[in-house]
Amino acid sequence: MPIILYLFLTLSLTLSSLQAQSIDSLIKQSFKKHPSLQAIQHRLLSMDARISKSRNWSNPELSLNVSDIRFDAPTNRGLEPMQYQALNVKQRFPWFGKIDAREHFVRAQKSVIEDSYALSKVKLAEEIRKTSYSILEIRERIRIVAQYEKLTTQNIALYDAYTSTDTMSHSSSMAAELLLSRLHIRLERYKYVQKSQEAKLAYLVQKKHVSVSDSFRMFKPKSLAYYLSQVDKSPAYQQTLSQTKVAKANHSIKALEVNPDPFVQVGYFNRQEFEDYASVSVGFSMPIYGSEKLETEAAYTDALAAKSASLDYRYALESDIRISYAKMKEAQHIYEIIQNDSLPKLQHMFELNEASIESGEDLFTYTNLLEQKLDLDEERTVAKAVYLRTVAKLNALIGKIK
Repeated sequence: MPIILYLFLTLSLTLSSLQAQSIDSLIKQSFKKHPSLQAIQHRLLSMDARISKSRNWSNPELSLNVSDIRFDAPTNRGLEPMQYQALNVKQRFPWFGKIDAREHFVRAQKSVIEDSYALSKVKLAEEIRKTSYSILEIRERIRIVAQYEKLTTQNIALYDAYTSTDTMSHSSSMAAELLLSRLHIRLERYKYVQKSQEAKLAYLVQKKHVSVSDSFRMFKPKSLAYYLSQVDKSPAYQQTLSQTKVAKANHSIKALEVNPDPFVQVGYFNRQEFEDYASVSVGFSMPIYGSEKLETEAAYTDALAAKSASLDYRYALESDIRISYAKMKEAQHIYEIIQNDSLPKLQHMFELNEASIESGEDLFTYTNLLEQKLDLDEERTVAKAVYLRTVAKLNALIGKIK
């Protein structure tokens, strides 16, 4: 049964690889279809309309007046000169610089959304890469466990051959069967994790059936100095700068609001039995309570807070890069220790016990060594996956998609 399962898994991986795509290809596909990005694109289009609106004057006010309605003759409009019908138009004129300030404010708001769009793409690419590496990790684990299932099954058959001549071989055979049972359990868990990660990747890519074609291998890392030098390119950091610009633009608007907008009102007065006439009124609000100055001070404080928050985020981002880089190097060193030190030593132990194992004298030791090698193989796989996922995070921190 384990051999059949191994062949089934091999066939499944082979068939899936026929329709597999590279991680870069999956990221490009996701950028075209993912609804979260489309939502931000719609918001950007709405901001274009708001930019156009920011340059508009306030709407004129139109009013109709009917004056001096007599209760004894409400329909008679020619009894005296005070009776008139008037049409008034009132227009408020923005103070110099206010229109430009409003447009600058809305454009700054659009920049925040543009940064949000860039950040969402980076985060989406990061999640696709991390999930893809997790799938490759689980795929490698399944391959390793299936291989050890095959070896353990062969060992059990070998133990059974010595049962009639060696009383110790029965306990060795039981130990191997327990190992085989644990391998079955481990394989079932991995199959569940693989399905869950594939479902997550399908959502990220917006495709029902997804398979990753990239090879599961490590590559030479970039230096810490490189990542720190790219901090200014981070979309998340750029978004904090854009938010600071929004706060400053809002302060500029509040500062201009200290100067009230003047208005002009023109009226045409119609009288039934007397001559018509016109009127012109000019006025403005009187900022005598100081509300505008208080709003300006509050906006200035908000701008200072946004600037401090941006600076704090930059320091936090540098710290996150250093922490992630240390984690990446740790995973790399663990991988190298297992690959260059632990596994060669274990292989040497196999060679030392090879003669006694082949003669059936020390089969329990062989099972123990086999289990240790399985743990090391899996730990090496974990270290490789942690390394690749951490590199993906580092690239995301500096806004790198590829």
